[in-house]
Amino acid sequence: MLRNCSTLHLEFSNLVRPCLYPTYHGMYTLPPCKTFPQQSLTLLKLTNCKLTISKRNILLSVKIAKLTVVDLRKDSLYNLVSRCPCLEELHLIRCKLSSSSFKLYSPKSNLKCLVLQYCICSAPPSHVGTLRHVAVNIPSLLQFKCEGISCYPTINNANNLTEAKIRILNTRENEHELLCKLLQDLHNVEVLTLCYQNLEVLGANGRRSLLTPLCNLKRLAITLLWVEKDLPNLMCLLRNSPSLEALSLDLHRIYEGAEGMISSVYNEDESTVLEPLLLPSDCVMHLTKIEIKNFQGLKVEMEFVKIMLQSSLCLKEMVICISSRYELLKQRIGEEHNGVLQMKKDAAVENILACTCASPDAQILIY
Repeated sequence: MLRNCSTLHLEFSNLVRPCLYPTYHGMYTLPPCKTFPQQSLTLLKLTNCKLTISKRNILLSVKIAKLTVVDLRKDSLYNLVSRCPCLEELHLIRCKLSSSSFKLYSPKSNLKCLVLQYCICSAPPSHVGTLRHVAVNIPSLLQFKCEGISCYPTINNANNLTEAKIRILNTRENEHELLCKLLQDLHNVEVLTLCYQNLEVLGANGRRSLLTPLCNLKRLAITLLWVEKDLPNLMCLLRNSPSLEALSLDLHRIYEGAEGMISSVYNEDESTVLEPLLLPSDCVMHLTKIEIKNFQGLKVEMEFVKIMLQSSLCLKEMVICISSRYELLKQRIGEEHNGVLQMKKDAAVENILACTCASPDAQILIY
């Protein structure tokens, strides 16, 4: 502490895996932070401890604080954000907060990045609970990542916010209203990561247009669970993102049988489910790259690929990863049917490569 260190990483022991299953019992309580180097410490990393930051004992020089399984007592969080003049990046991972309402209002803060992942709150008597309300009002904020909570966050004064990642665990009755309010708060973001729960909300609204389009959004990443339901909802979001340049999809689905998956390969002669939701070319006129992970070759997936290739006039690259499809097929069919597997593999790939591309420069890469 007396050597004027610039980086301090304290990780205290716990018999239970602290990052996955924190107990918050028997934690070591750090002494007042006046013990820390005041003028030289720029990076602070704490794991599995209790921390109290008062108005008088603040971290004057810390720029980055990463707290994992830390029990923040009383007003420590507010004092950390509002009274540490150099703090620019704050990570709260599975931390325990003193209140079920996470409210950060600090108009003079220099915080640029805030990460809130799977945090909980104190709930009497000696139990823990999920956060019921998350509200952030920090005008200097550039990046905001919120995962593993059961409520939609409210972000005020977000004109400078350019990157956001929102992953909500559960939903509530007025979820559509809350999601629309959140997307309205994020109207200036350029990079956005969402999850399938968000798309379900858009689907419940009849896939109508958003009140405030995401006109500045350039990169969009989404994880899908049930592609038959989520892909039509995604089309709604794409129609409200006229400046999108890059789209990344991660398709997750549990299949009951490989035979059903094989038989669902796209067929040009069959009726389509996305046709009423075709994208006008001006909605994807800036789209240059599409990445699709865990592609399974379902009809709706093949149909989505076809629509995107036919609508994206400036597309340069579409990357499709199909390895998970054939790993599953091997497990379900067995090695003795390699001939059938290879035939179906070739058929799926040929269907993708045979799609008409609106962009003469488009390349289709299949892994």
